[in-house]
Amino acid sequence: MGDTTKELKTELKKSLSELQTLRDEVRVRLHLASMDLKDQWNKLEPYLADVEQKAAEASDASRTLISEAKKRLEKFRASLS
Repeated sequence: MGDTTKELKTELKKSLSELQTLRDEVRVRLHLASMDLKDQWNKLEPYLADVEQKAAEASDASRTLISEAKKRLEKFRASLS
């Protein structure tokens, strides 16, 4: 395996871990959230599962998906404050 692929996999693993931490934090906050926010979450959560699955491909597209998912999740988390 080339250094570039190894670096990409390492980066994706770190980013995926950050995404999962954000997801878990949002789940905790949602416990006390309004129904509207819970509806938004019910739409976002399947998207996150799909991103996690596609991250296994370890490609530039995976990097983009994880980055976009983190942005969407951070925005959603901010709406819980």
